[in-house]
Amino acid sequence: MALFQRTLILTGIVALAALLRLWGIGSAPLALQYDEAVNGLTAERILAGEHPGLLMLKDGREPIHFYLVAASIAVLGKTPGALRLPFVLGSIGLVLAVWLLARELFGRKVGWLAALLCAGTLWPVYLGRYGTRSVLFALVTALALFSAARAWRSRVIGWWVVAGLLFGISYYTYPINLFVLPAIVLVLAGAALWRSDAVRANGREIAVMIAVTALLALPMWLYRGASLAQSFSRPQHLAVFYVGQGPADFVKTLAAQTVLVLRMLFLRGDANPLHNIPGRPVFDAAMALPFFCGLATLTQACYRRRGMVTAAWAVLFLLPTFLSKSAPHFLRAVGILPVLFVFPALGLLHTHRWLHQTTNRAMANLLVSGLMAISVFVTARDFLLRDFLNSPYVYRAYNGEETSLALQINRRLGVGWTGSNLAARSGPPRHSVHIWVDPAVWDGNPYAQFLVPGQLDELPGLHTLSSSAELSTSAGALFVHPRNMASWLQKIPAGRTARVEPGPWLFDLGTEAAQRLYHIVSW
Repeated sequence: MALFQRTLILTGIVALAALLRLWGIGSAPLALQYDEAVNGLTAERILAGEHPGLLMLKDGREPIHFYLVAASIAVLGKTPGALRLPFVLGSIGLVLAVWLLARELFGRKVGWLAALLCAGTLWPVYLGRYGTRSVLFALVTALALFSAARAWRSRVIGWWVVAGLLFGISYYTYPINLFVLPAIVLVLAGAALWRSDAVRANGREIAVMIAVTALLALPMWLYRGASLAQSFSRPQHLAVFYVGQGPADFVKTLAAQTVLVLRMLFLRGDANPLHNIPGRPVFDAAMALPFFCGLATLTQACYRRRGMVTAAWAVLFLLPTFLSKSAPHFLRAVGILPVLFVFPALGLLHTHRWLHQTTNRAMANLLVSGLMAISVFVTARDFLLRDFLNSPYVYRAYNGEETSLALQINRRLGVGWTGSNLAARSGPPRHSVHIWVDPAVWDGNPYAQFLVPGQLDELPGLHTLSSSAELSTSAGALFVHPRNMASWLQKIPAGRTARVEPGPWLFDLGTEAAQRLYHIVSW
């Protein structure tokens, strides 16, 4: 096949990946999730010249994604699209990384099929749209595995160094990086059982890779060691196995976790609408037979060694979700994404070969391409055509009610993110409008603090609603906490008629009651 044709195929796969991931990035969902808002506020601190530690915030978040978000905000301004764009690009990059790895291990055709599956499967598509760091781990480890596979085949020391660098960088992406070095050691130990001579022949180069990985990860290890409470409090809280657990309870938990994790592939996946269409499995029915055919194919002598490495990596990186609550958890399982699509890709390839031999080429092409088309269509239907990201429960999961404060302010002032723009509106605020915001409404709202392009009393036209505030006799609006509503209605400028617009409801878990977040009083 000519280079032009190969390039065209890969370009089509990347275009599909981009279409599914970039659609509506500036407006869907019309909200900002808490972690995304915190990412944005931390990125603002970086742009202001601050450089927080290697583990940021109370739950110890790795730093790379904050710097990527800071770069995006510096270009596009403070919008949800700017927060999500680095991760969308990371998800598109994952498609290319999966292609490189699958091609290196199993050949060109498996590489294309695996990349197409990664491009059109909902899990990696949605993973890129949710503006958090987990997709970066999948991308970096996929590239690291490709580099290691290329190094093993070519025996070029430079590729071993690149693999070590990438594995080391993974320690600055997402907490499941704690499994990286143990996974490398265990996979190499398994490989030594099959081909001890090959492992010994590459021993010096493997040692270089591990040394580079350890050297690059060392600052993070030291930082974690000095901040044990920050580093491991959340993993301890999430663990399903614990010290003092009785034998019967241990066996029950072991069985339950095994079922929950394995059934995510074809029966029931993550129920969290921030990670998945609730309950949707990783693969649809069209990929069931190819997946199991691919597993069976890996037992063949020609694939056995590569298959062992691939399967071992997948099993090891199912452990983060297996060992934790809320299984299956698609973010904690991202470590399997670099190798996951190899299994159905191999199955599709060998199904095509079998059909070609038993029927004819046209029938083989029709059935295999039909299975692929069905799988991609189901993802497009469920994610785009049914407008999943604009559904009410996704809006609530993304803290849409709290985000509405920022939208109301920005739309009235004509600045920042107003609901659909990827880049923030950078013009001056409307001079004819003045807005006062109750501190009881503004404080504790990270969504508005990030999305509104300025703080109270700093952005022209945006003021703190306090006892000393002098309300304008021209057009104005107050965002008032419900408990302060009555007193401020009495202070509307004389001769002006107040219009009261009730704000959104929010259920307060502390009081177990629904209450209004704010009211809008305008004149």
